Amino acid sequence: MNYTQRELFLITLKQQFTDIYTTSKAGQDTSELRLRAQGFVHAGEILELCSRTEVQQLLEQVHQEVFGCSTLQRKPKEFDRRQQALRLGDYDYFDEPAWSRIKR
Repeated sequence: MNYTQRELFLITLKQQFTDIYTTSKAGQDTSELRLRAQGFVHAGEILELCSRTEVQQLLEQVHQEVFGCSTLQRKPKEFDRRQQALRLGDYDYFDEPAWSRIKR
């Protein structure tokens, strides 16, 4: 197959988003992957290979594929888990670093 630079960029970005979300879903640190993707997106914008809107749409698409819900649908679940842990006195929930609880 002969891909244009733009197509290759978007395929690679989709894989980076997939790696971030599957790593997050596994409960592992995604900070390095996220920084790499941020730099990649920035370069893509400078080279006019993508727009902010396209990146956001791709991010949402991959999130839906990995988690089965949108990013907005997933955020309240984390809030609910934290509130439930507080109600039940489940302080083990807070032993896990906050950055890893939030990124799931």
